[in-house]
Amino acid sequence: MPVDTHSQPLQAAPPPTFKYKSPPSAASINASEVVSDYLARLQKAIEKPTVLDLQDVILPEGFWRDGLFLTWDLRTLRGVDKISQFLSKVVTEKRLGSLNIKPTVGNYKRLPVLQVGENAISISAYIDVESDEGLGEGIIRLFLDSNNTWKAFTIYTSLTSLKQHPEASGANRPHGGLHGDQSSNPTNWKERLAAFSEFTTSDPTVLIVGAGQAGLTVAARLTRLGIPTLIVDKNPRIGDNWRNRYHSLVLHDPVWYDHLPYIPFPKTWPIFTPKDKLGDWLEFYARSLEIPVWTSTTPTSSSYENGKWTVKVLREGKERTLSPKHVILATGHSGEPNIPTFPGQEVYKGKITHSSKWSNPERLKGKKVLVVGAGNTAHDIAQSLYSNGAYPTLIQRSSTHVLSSKIGLPALLGTTYCENGPEVEEADLQFFSLPNAVTKAYHQAIIKDLKSPSKDGQIIEGLNKAGFVTDDGPDGAGLLIKYFDVGGSYYIDIGASSMIIDGKIGVKHGRLNKFTEKGILFEDGQELEAAEVVLATGYQNMRTTAGAIFPCVKDAVKPVGGFDSEGEFNTLFRDSGHPGLWFMGMNLAHCRWYSRVLALRIAGQEFGLY
Repeated sequence: MPVDTHSQPLQAAPPPTFKYKSPPSAASINASEVVSDYLARLQKAIEKPTVLDLQDVILPEGFWRDGLFLTWDLRTLRGVDKISQFLSKVVTEKRLGSLNIKPTVGNYKRLPVLQVGENAISISAYIDVESDEGLGEGIIRLFLDSNNTWKAFTIYTSLTSLKQHPEASGANRPHGGLHGDQSSNPTNWKERLAAFSEFTTSDPTVLIVGAGQAGLTVAARLTRLGIPTLIVDKNPRIGDNWRNRYHSLVLHDPVWYDHLPYIPFPKTWPIFTPKDKLGDWLEFYARSLEIPVWTSTTPTSSSYENGKWTVKVLREGKERTLSPKHVILATGHSGEPNIPTFPGQEVYKGKITHSSKWSNPERLKGKKVLVVGAGNTAHDIAQSLYSNGAYPTLIQRSSTHVLSSKIGLPALLGTTYCENGPEVEEADLQFFSLPNAVTKAYHQAIIKDLKSPSKDGQIIEGLNKAGFVTDDGPDGAGLLIKYFDVGGSYYIDIGASSMIIDGKIGVKHGRLNKFTEKGILFEDGQELEAAEVVLATGYQNMRTTAGAIFPCVKDAVKPVGGFDSEGEFNTLFRDSGHPGLWFMGMNLAHCRWYSRVLALRIAGQEFGLY
C-alpha cells in the first residue's frame, strides 16, 4: 500500500551497552526474582511519575510503547522526561485507574529470558497489566546498567480485553444450544444467521468496505465483542481480491507470519500461500466466524451528520440505505489501481495493462514485454513471462531493496516467526512490543550482515552489474522499514534476481520520456520496443480511495501510512481526521495484530468508556 509523503524521519535506537567493572555471572542472576523486584519498583514509581522517580526504573533514553492501555491511542514515548509528562496527564491518570503490573502466567508464555554479553546484560519478561476498565499484557526489556541497577530500555503495555465486555471466545464462547423446538424462537441456527446478516430490522453499528484480510479480521474481532458489523465488497465472492490478481502470484511472506486471528492455518498449509488458496481460505474464514458480508455490493453515496453515517449501497442491482455509526475503509490492495499516464500513450499500438488486470502470459510467447515497476509484482510478472517464452524487461525508475527468500527473509524474521517457533500470540507480542525505532536499529544490523558474499551480497552485486539499482532501505534498515515508510520498492527474491543476472530478464533503469508507436522512449534517448506494456505501479493510497468512495470526508482525512513524530503509524487503526471513519490495512500479520486494536478502540467508544 503506497503511503502519503508525510512520513516523519525515524531515528534508529539500538539497545544500550555498558562498561561493567565487575559484571555478575549468569549463574548468579535469578531472572524471575529480578523481574518481580523490578515490577515492584516500577509500580511504586508510576504512582507518582516524577522524572526523579522514573530515573530509578527507566534508562534515560528508554521507551514506553502503549497500545490503548494508557490512553485510547497508539503512543511511543522516548526518554524519562516525555514518559513522566505522559504518565502525569489527566487522561492517562484516568485510564491507569488501579493499575497493577505482574509477571504473566499462561500456557504459551515463557519464563524471563536472561542474556549475558560483554557489554550488555539483559532480561526480557512478559507482564500482565490491569486497570479499572480492562486487562492487558506486555513485555519489559531490562538492562543492568553500569551501577548494577536493573532499568527498563523498553516497556510495552497493550489493552487486550474490556472487563465488562469480554470477547465471545474461549471461556466466553457462545453456548450454541438454542434449538428451535426448545425455545420461544422457532428458527434454527442457519435461519437466525441469515436473518442477522440481512440487517432488515436494524442497522450495523460498523460498516466495513472491503472483504479482504483487513476487513475480515477487524470484523471478526468486532463481532466477538457483540458489535453488529457488516462488510460490503464489490466482488462476487469473498476472496476475489486475491483470486483476480496475476496468475503466478504466491505470497512472499511465510505461513508462520500470516495466520489470521481465531483460526490459524493448519499444519498442512504450504510455507508460501498461492493466491487462489488464500482467497478460498478467506471465504471459509468469513463463513466459519459468521461474519456478515454482502458481495457484489458498492457504496453509491454517503453523508455524515449528528454522529451517524447515511450510506447508500447498490447490492446486486438493488439499493439499500444503511445508517452505521462507524465506517472502516479496508480496501487495501483491492482498492483503486495506481495507473499513471504517460505522454504519447494514445499513439502506442500495443496493449497497456495494469498488473491488477494482467493475465495469460502464455499469449506473449516470443514477444517483447516491458514491465514498468521493480517491486514484488513486477518481478513475479517478469519471471512468469520468461517462463512462458516471452522476452521481458523491467523498467526501474528508482532503486529497489532486494532480500532473498532463502537467506534474507529467515534472517529478518529470526526465531520469532518460524517452524517450531513460539505460538503466534507470543510471537506477535515479541514483535509488536518493540518500538519501531528499536526495530529499525536491529534491522540495520541484520541488513549489514546480509550483504556479505556468503549471504545476499553475491545477488546484490550481480544485480548491480546487470544495471539493476539496489538500496539497503531507509538508513540501511531494509525491507520492513521501507514497507512502513514508503509502502513499496522492495523485492523478496524467489528466482527473478538470478534471471536478471543471467540476462533472461532485461533491465532498463531510467525515466520515461514518452510512448511511441512501437514502445517507450526514455530521457536518455534509448527506445525499447514491446508488444505489450504492463504497469506494475501498485495501488492508490487509502486516503485517495476514501475521498473517491466517500466524497464528504475528502478534505478532512489525515495522511495515511508512514511514521508520525513518535514512530507510530499515521492514521491507520487510529483517528482518521473525520469522526466515525477508520482505516484498516497492511499485510496479514499487521491485520491480525491491529484488528484487535481497532476493534477495541471502537468498542471503547460504543460502550461509553471514552
